[in-house]
Amino acid sequence: MSRSYVTRREYDEWVRGAASLARALRYPVTEAMVNDSVGIVFGDDQYDAFEKGLWEPTAYEVMIIFEAINQAAVDGLPAGAAPYSEYSGLCDKLMILHPGKYCASHYHLRKTECYEVVMGSMDVFYGPTTLNPRQEELLEFEAMPIGSPWPEGVELPAGREESYADLTSYVRLEAGDPKFVMHRKHLHAFRCPPDSPVPLVVREVSTYSHEPTEAAHDKPVPLETWSGLHDNTFLAPEANAGRLVTKIV
Repeated sequence: MSRSYVTRREYDEWVRGAASLARALRYPVTEAMVNDSVGIVFGDDQYDAFEKGLWEPTAYEVMIIFEAINQAAVDGLPAGAAPYSEYSGLCDKLMILHPGKYCASHYHLRKTECYEVVMGSMDVFYGPTTLNPRQEELLEFEAMPIGSPWPEGVELPAGREESYADLTSYVRLEAGDPKFVMHRKHLHAFRCPPDSPVPLVVREVSTYSHEPTEAAHDKPVPLETWSGLHDNTFLAPEANAGRLVTKIV
């Protein structure tokens, strides 16, 4: 491992470049959305991506997220619905990944999301079987489709290979394809193909994202039960530890 940080200049160039691309694609990025929580590095061992350069297609878990709306949408709900409202709401975000880079393997207990590729290609890896870590009775309506087998020669982030083992299904999404729904309680990860001539830009529309950031650990919540709630579970321990800490020097 070369280092466990990104320099201020590298970080600002990365995020400012992504913001410019997002605006060119007509996503409503404001200056307030360009901050030190936008660039995500999933653990200390992933900072080598900056030593090599983000256009060098080696696999690393590094990405950008611009969140335009995250609305709890509890107003007007019957009070009896409060225990279940954490599964609803609205979120709209834009994610940008350079060639070979991944959003790390993870799942959400609460959030269902869908993807629309705005530019480039998106390799989605997922588990088609519902997880049930709490052993609850679950509603089932429309199961995830069984995807294709993985293509040959997929390079995974070094040291993180085991965290992708149960993501047995694969689909490639292109700009203009129908939206692809990823149900809650399903393992998933995605990447920008390493041979892509452009970054992957994907719009995610989902239910409310219970996702604290460095900039908003103590943000107001509509219900006390939501305080400190974090709905991202990453399979690699290093990714879980690093998700909310981007080390900029």
